[in-house]
Amino acid sequence: MDTRHRVKNFWRYFMGVEQEIRAAFLAVDEDMLSQLKQEVALQAQSVGDIAIELELQDDFFELSFHGGANKTKQYICSLLKKEAPKALIDHWIINAFRQPLSQTALHAQIQIEDQIYHGSDFIVYYEIDRQAKCIHVSLYCEALLTLKEEQRLQIACAMLELYIGEIELEARIGDIQVITEKKAHAQNFCLLANFYEDICDIVMDEEWSEYREPCAIYSAYKLDQALEHDALRKDMILIITTNPQLQEELFNHEQDTLDEAMRFGAQYGYLYYEITQQKEQIAFVRQQLERELHELFYPMSVARTIGGAIGTHYAYIDVLIYDFEAFEILLEKLNEHLSFPLYYQSFHA
Repeated sequence: MDTRHRVKNFWRYFMGVEQEIRAAFLAVDEDMLSQLKQEVALQAQSVGDIAIELELQDDFFELSFHGGANKTKQYICSLLKKEAPKALIDHWIINAFRQPLSQTALHAQIQIEDQIYHGSDFIVYYEIDRQAKCIHVSLYCEALLTLKEEQRLQIACAMLELYIGEIELEARIGDIQVITEKKAHAQNFCLLANFYEDICDIVMDEEWSEYREPCAIYSAYKLDQALEHDALRKDMILIITTNPQLQEELFNHEQDTLDEAMRFGAQYGYLYYEITQQKEQIAFVRQQLERELHELFYPMSVARTIGGAIGTHYAYIDVLIYDFEAFEILLEKLNEHLSFPLYYQSFHA
């Protein structure tokens, strides 16, 4: 089943239990709530290994999808939010990614042996990297001292995501280290619970870009040496992408991300066309076309654009397709109105 129909099935299920969930929250029926949360979590997992949180916060019911650092899951979370039934708006806040300072974060605790630790037990030391436009972080917590290095880092990253949310973790945080001693003369430090506020102040003071969702974070890569080749994807000189992991795997002839997307009922590929514009117009035309294609495919939940590339012979627009049959039909109709042909190629070998 393709991703588009998996998403529709999820919402069909959720609408059937939504009133029960609200009633369980209001009655503080923890047993019923736990059972319903587990059932909803299984339904979300069946869409694409998506995690989900249900909360009652400030008199609003809140449903949050999150895929962590996995871009394919982030794209699917975004689609889940977009497809949320309008009937839910009166009662629910729907989030496509983990929000900062959620109830889950505020109640998070770690038990090491017989000791319980909370976010207030973590100290964050940080340095602002103005050139890279990011923040390098060192975390200290007594709870982590007895753990192995890999475990320390996993817990530190998980706690950071809980408190600052997925957007800020991906967009702002550079190096993450776990330290075994407090810093005596650090200039910039705070408790983990206050770190999100510090990040917001830094972003405002430094005038860094702000993002609405993790899927909107673009990275650009200028290749060191253009390959003198006219074959597809062999002529690239500039890559613009919201999924750097995918691009790295493609260069290394790996297919982990591609295979995972297929398991979720989706497909990565690219649209391409021959460059005929003047040099100064090439980037603008590709960018404008990417925007227009996204506005065509995404409102119907058929596909989304995720960046692309400029080559010496071709320009490329990368896509994640949620419904391949519908995508083929739309592309065929689109080509009837374009002044140049637009072709599609899957990234799968």
